[in-house]
Amino acid sequence: MAIQDFNRNSSGDFVKASNVTRSRVYSDLDLLMPIHDVRKDIAPLKDIEAVKQSVKNLVLTNFFERPFHPEIGGNVTAKLFEPADAITGMAIREEIKQVIKDFEPRVNGLKIEVFDDSDANAYIVNIGFNVINLQVETEVSFNLQRLR
Repeated sequence: MAIQDFNRNSSGDFVKASNVTRSRVYSDLDLLMPIHDVRKDIAPLKDIEAVKQSVKNLVLTNFFERPFHPEIGGNVTAKLFEPADAITGMAIREEIKQVIKDFEPRVNGLKIEVFDDSDANAYIVNIGFNVINLQVETEVSFNLQRLR
């Protein structure tokens, strides 16, 4: 994203000074709340890391967890109590695809893989995607595991 900067010349007319390019496109609050060394404030996540955190949060959010927005969420944890088989893995993959398509406009080119880890009573989820304005392909991986 480029911003044109204009200055006034000696006669008072505006002239193009330079193009200024923004180095950051996306930013978000880091949920781990690390303190910035210099500013002594919470350090935000930038660009790819912000989008990755957003995708992971959307997938791990259940329906009715967000006040005033009960429709937001992947509700994949409800599938963890189903029998661990290929059908449940496909259902988890479809839920993930739908929630990202509906609520994350910064992402395209989804590649979702769900692997059954029966020994740990969990699923391993890999989500590959492109960040739209950055033209960068990245991946988020995490485990879905029952707590009870």
